[in-house]
Amino acid sequence: MNRRAFTLLELVLATAACAVLLAALYGLFAKAVHLRDDATARTRAARVQARAAGVLRNDLRNALVSGGTLAAVLKSSQESPGGSFPGYLKFTTTTTPDVNEVPDADVQQVEYYVVTDPAATAENAGMLVRARTRNLLATTTEVATEEPLLAGVESLEVQFFDGTDWQDSWEVTTDDPTLPEAVRVRILPARAAGSTKAVPPIEVLVPWTTEAAVEPPAPATEGATPTP
Repeated sequence: MNRRAFTLLELVLATAACAVLLAALYGLFAKAVHLRDDATARTRAARVQARAAGVLRNDLRNALVSGGTLAAVLKSSQESPGGSFPGYLKFTTTTTPDVNEVPDADVQQVEYYVVTDPAATAENAGMLVRARTRNLLATTTEVATEEPLLAGVESLEVQFFDGTDWQDSWEVTTDDPTLPEAVRVRILPARAAGSTKAVPPIEVLVPWTTEAAVEPPAPATEGATPTP
């Protein structure tokens, strides 16, 4: 009986072919996993950016800058008063508090600025925060509650439309209660280390229809003749 077995050379060639095939399959699998992880990270980042823009847009749409004790604040500048990153915005709004929180008041004061992010590896990457003060009638200065909104932010650009041009800063005072017609906020993401590619900003543009309140008339003095 003639029995023929595989030779050593045939076994070596078969093993090499299997190794090449497995390496190719592993490369395809690793690439698919990388693409999946990259897509997941981009989707998560897009959702975080959309949420940050949504919170800011909601505050601006419900802004109440009407003068008086509760709603007298609108202030912006290119430099943050408490941080090393550019951009600052402060105003009063009537945004509804979260459903899990006990509402203290309808009107609250919010501030937007960029602070240092301890988790960031790049020096130009900060954390955009929203600081909220809810009790505007407190007799003592209340410490604002900071809510981290978006990491990897380089700066915050705020502009106001006066009907003709865009202004880089605005402040409502008793002597000048004029309000802008629109507010535009650009959140500039930080570039990756060594990258020269420009990163598109996250822009929030809100037409502002809020109006400064007219001071109420002084109460009439008893016995005085009313003015016609």
